[in-house]
Order: sequence, then C-alpha cells, then structure tokens
Amino acid sequence: MNGGAGVPFCAFLMLVIGGCVVGLHRQTRTVGALRAVTRTLQDGILRPLPSHVGGLRTEVRYLAAQPEAGIGGDIYDVSSTPYGVRILIGDVMGSGMPAVGTALDTVGAFRELAQCEARLTMVAQRLDAMLARRADREDFVTALLIGTAADEGHAELVCCGHPPPLLIRGRRATFVDALPPAPPLGLFGLQDEWCRGSTVSLVAGDRLLLYTDGVTEARDGCGAFYPLADRVTALYDKDPGIFLDGISADLVRHTKGRIKDDAALLLVDYGDVRTGDAQIRSPRPDVIRSPDN
Repeated sequence: MNGGAGVPFCAFLMLVIGGCVVGLHRQTRTVGALRAVTRTLQDGILRPLPSHVGGLRTEVRYLAAQPEAGIGGDIYDVSSTPYGVRILIGDVMGSGMPAVGTALDTVGAFRELAQCEARLTMVAQRLDAMLARRADREDFVTALLIGTAADEGHAELVCCGHPPPLLIRGRRATFVDALPPAPPLGLFGLQDEWCRGSTVSLVAGDRLLLYTDGVTEARDGCGAFYPLADRVTALYDKDPGIFLDGISADLVRHTKGRIKDDAALLLVDYGDVRTGDAQIRSPRPDVIRSPDN
C-alpha cells in the first residue's frame, strides 16, 4: 500500500473512533440518567425506616441479586400509626417495570391504609383489592403484615403466602409457622373466605426476624439451602445492626457471592428502647450487592 492510500484510511479510522467516542458519551449520559431514575424509584420503595418506633427498634438489610438493576422485587415498610406499629415485608412476583409499578403501588397503599384501617386484616384485604384491579393481573405479592407495640405483649400477624417470621428469644430461634394461610395479595379471589390474623406472645427482649425467600432459598455450591434458624443462633449479637450485618455477610459467603434472588432481612427488637427516640430515623440501608458471577 502506498502512502497516499493510507491517508484516507486514517481519516476514516479517526471518524469511526470519533463516532464511537460520541456514542459512548451519549450512552454514559443515558446510563447516568437511568441510574438516577432507578435511585429515585428505589428511594420510593425502600425509604429510610425508623430505627426506633413505638418503643421498638428496627433494622433492615437488603441484598440485591442484580447490581446493575438497583431495584428488586422485595418490599418493606414500618409505620407508626394510631393502632400501633405496623410492618410490611413482601415479595413482588413478576419482572421488569410492571413489577416495579406493583411494588410502588403496594408500598404506597400500605402506608396510607396502615394509618386509617383499624383492623390489620382489612389492610390486607384492601391491598388485595387494589392489586386485583390492576390491568396486569400476572403480578401478585406475597406479604407478611404485623401489628404490634412494645407494651402489648403480643403481635398480630397476617400472612399472605409469605414465609413465616423467625422468633428469637435469647439464643433460641423458632419459626412462627402456625399461621392461618391466605393467598398472596392480588389472589384472594382464589378462595371464598377472608384472610385471618393470628397472634404471637412476646416478652421484653424478644426479636422477630422478617425475611424474603431470597434468604431461605439461597443455595450453596452443593445446592443446600441457607439454614437461617441455625445461623441466627450461631451469629446472635445483642446489637441489632451488628447482628444483621453478620447474617448478611454469612449469606453472601454461603452463596459464594452468587445471590440468585434479592434478599431482605427486617429485624424488630422488643428490647429496652427509650420511647423518646421514637421518631429518630436511621439512614437508608446500603444495598449489599453480590459480585458478578
């Protein structure tokens, strides 16, 4: 090839490179904008929880299976209401933006209904009715609703197709599994009777650990499920934050960093909490992300 032929080729190459640079710049701006939108949606779904509320202490940890997505199907909320503290944890079935919309609608409706509905079962029934009216009927939500207060000595539970909570008393951990069954929110029409609530007795110092199935269905390299109750006993710590940090790190180790499903852990501590701190809010928990596979 003579020198004259090389000049047009170099010019063409520079144009291609320039076009790639411009394209990458635009792509970077687009990705940045999408991340900002994702962050806004995530803040709306997973808002900061009160660290102290109604004489109780709460801690939450969220482990994302898809770091690039930033939004998963797990939802949770804690609200101080005229009827005591009300708590929601759930898992949206479905994927993509419809599932994100379902998550936003469910959490938003819970925050409103928790303040105005005297009966926890009615909160669940109205959430179900709201989801059943949605155009996309393929999405539904497994959920556990809890109504409680530090001075009542019990908690009311309404379980809608969700895994049962873990009762931690001292260094013993047992699943609260004697709960009246109900379909997930959005699918109550599959049964004739209304959902029912049940109660669990509590004493000072008890803890309830709520979680999504991304925790208990996490597998190790041999396919064994994560033994939550056993690990809670082994990793118990008096400090709720340290305790959940330990469980979260242990879950990541169990899966060797390959978490296949989003996982949420929400701890409700009935220890000695000053009621004067009831409105102190902790920062939104950092999303713990698993390394790329």
